[in-house]
Amino acid sequence: RNLTSLLPMSNVPAEAQALFNEANEVFVDEDYDTALELYSKAIEVAPSCADVYLSRAAVHLKMENYTGAIADANKAIGFDPSNSKAYLRKGVAAFHMEEYVTAKAAFEKGQELDAANNQFKTWIRKCNAEIEEERSRR
Repeated sequence: RNLTSLLPMSNVPAEAQALFNEANEVFVDEDYDTALELYSKAIEVAPSCADVYLSRAAVHLKMENYTGAIADANKAIGFDPSNSKAYLRKGVAAFHMEEYVTAKAAFEKGQELDAANNQFKTWIRKCNAEIEEERSRR
């Protein structure tokens, strides 16, 4: 992916763009520790860039650090409430933490923003199944 399509050039320092690009490359190579470090450095340089938080949330998911993924997804949502991917990542993290109601709410919001993305429907079904199972155990 070309970074220019992700970040508004006027708002993001070149240093942050370079760190973001490098982080994306090591993420693809599954070097999550380095990716996490580079995205974190990019956030230090450009603390209000939703895309960097969104990417770091993906790293947290891969590392099974679901609390970190939710925190970064929430930051991304704060800077860009129309980003459906942020709701997807938040929902996936919440699901893995067995917070099914929270996950479902995130997936439903994401689906409102991107109805064409079938991942939301699939995750909402998974949440409904888990919520039903929890109810039946009571």
